[in-house]
Amino acid sequence: DLLIVAAQPSQTVDEARVNDMFRGWEIDERGRSDTLNELIEGGCARVWLDQPGRILLYANQSGGFHVQCPGCGENIARTFGLAHRAWKQGAVRSLVCPGCGVCQALEAVELNPPGAFSSWAIVFSGVGGSTLLPHAKQTIGAVVGEHRVILRRP
Repeated sequence: DLLIVAAQPSQTVDEARVNDMFRGWEIDERGRSDTLNELIEGGCARVWLDQPGRILLYANQSGGFHVQCPGCGENIARTFGLAHRAWKQGAVRSLVCPGCGVCQALEAVELNPPGAFSSWAIVFSGVGGSTLLPHAKQTIGAVVGEHRVILRRP
């Protein structure tokens, strides 16, 4: 999947504008259209707006992460995993790096493969490539503003 997510976790999305964009792309109620191969290099199977009603981590769903502290560069995957789990149970969305002792917001760490905390995502499912075509990229930017592109394996 190729995901378009908020640049910052608190960033909202205008659902009406996204729906207008989808109508312009002739996306039907199942997220399908004959124009999908004109949006992403290699095309895709479906597209939709995911709004889970809370902030979550949009990231690769299979395999592990390499997580690096932005301050000292230490691999903090285990610390991140524990902090992420704690946040999902109500704790603050942060961690203390065991290498440098600096408290970091979870969204500040460097995830590889990339991930992002967001309350919404435009999901291009079953993509044949990893590159938005220029006109799709421009339209998405105009509709959602600053954003990140995340690739994930479901």
